[in-house]
Amino acid sequence: MHIEMNVMRTGMPTEPGDDAEVLKKAYATVAHSVARAVAKRLACEGDGGLTAQPSLDLE
Repeated sequence: MHIEMNVMRTGMPTEPGDDAEVLKKAYATVAHSVARAVAKRLACEGDGGLTAQPSLDLE
């Protein structure tokens, strides 16, 4: 099996300001989606314990 990911870091055009919490949840959602896709691809039992929707209680 071969998994390839490419990430381009170009920096943030502006500071998130008051939207820092929104940005934090967006990053958490992306990380959860990638982790779940990898777990499925590796045929992990129960998708590695990852639910279909991320838990965004980040406090």
